Amino acid sequence: MNLEKKLTLFSGILKTTIISTLVIFALAIYEFALPIFTEGQTESYAFVGLIVSLVYVASFLAEIPAGLAVDKYGRVKILLISLFALSMFALAYFFFANNVPLLAILSLIFGFVEVAFWVPSTVLIRDFSPRKMVSQAEGIYFSISQLGWVAGPVLAGLLATIFSLRFNFLAMFGFLAAALIATLLVFGRKTKTEKELIRREEGGHKHKARLTLLYTIFKEFIQLHKHTKHLYVLCFILHFWLAIEWAFVPLASIELWHFNEFGAGILLSAMMAGEGALYFSSGYVMDKIGKRYIITSGFLLLFAATYFMFLSNSWQMFVLFALLAGAAVSWVMPGIEATLTEIVPSNLYGEMSGVFDTSKDLGLLIGPLFGGVLASYFGVNILFITITILAGFAALYSGAIFWPKKV
Repeated sequence: MNLEKKLTLFSGILKTTIISTLVIFALAIYEFALPIFTEGQTESYAFVGLIVSLVYVASFLAEIPAGLAVDKYGRVKILLISLFALSMFALAYFFFANNVPLLAILSLIFGFVEVAFWVPSTVLIRDFSPRKMVSQAEGIYFSISQLGWVAGPVLAGLLATIFSLRFNFLAMFGFLAAALIATLLVFGRKTKTEKELIRREEGGHKHKARLTLLYTIFKEFIQLHKHTKHLYVLCFILHFWLAIEWAFVPLASIELWHFNEFGAGILLSAMMAGEGALYFSSGYVMDKIGKRYIITSGFLLLFAATYFMFLSNSWQMFVLFALLAGAAVSWVMPGIEATLTEIVPSNLYGEMSGVFDTSKDLGLLIGPLFGGVLASYFGVNILFITITILAGFAALYSGAIFWPKKV
């Protein structure tokens, strides 16, 4: 690989990461504010779970169409459209989110539009990832973009404490507008080498719109490689935890340990900081010794940490093990994404990323919905033992599937 191509690969990863970080700032503010804002309107965990889940119901339905659109029309075009639409929805939340039915409608439509950011940004990272450094490339992306997940909740909690929760939606608009401008500046005119590296639709599947399309593409995804279905299951479990983490850890800290919104935001940000600090190192180790060991270890850490969150008898104990549970994600996520990059043909990145990302949506959908109902009847603390069970299963499952043969 010549020097120009190497530099273009690295700059492409950095460009995409900077844009994603700005958007993730906005999404972190949104995902912190929405559950607390909804709970303030309804005083019901079940309604919190329902409103949050609606975002991911829409995302699940939109993933495959978004993936096909990315392969057909281009990564950057879809990314620009999504950023403009997301910024408009941020303003809609600020001005019009005054009741639960309207919150539900906005959340449902927001979920459709959000997918059009995640799929092209994910595919761009796959495009620019060197073949022998895919875990490290994912580690770079996750480490830097994690700044949005780290600082977003703190900013959201501060705005809620000083002004009101509604001002978070205005801050969200500001970050999305900045991301839109940044995309125009860095990808408005791609270099010749960038155009070659950003793989297009040539050689991809040509599907006609029909009712069986969802089934057809899922079937193609499962048959693509023996590990695709296993990655799908593990990704679902990981995102089930992420849904509980974002929707209910702040609420648990407020209800069980009497944190205010700012304190809850600091806790969630600290969890994200611990996660972000380990992304690159875990990706580096994965490329050196293999992804299978780190993935299984990550689920074992999540198993132990959530178990002790459930047993916590002081806020200090709860915070300590919450931080460890957050950090466990960084031992799993890069390996799953890197493995998928290795086994999917480059001409199918958009399509197959769209299918794979439905696993994330299912976890983020079922987590709040199931968690909201469970917390309403048994208390929010029961959710942590639920994650313990799932993480234990994932550790055994990943070990049984991946350890017999190097991945």
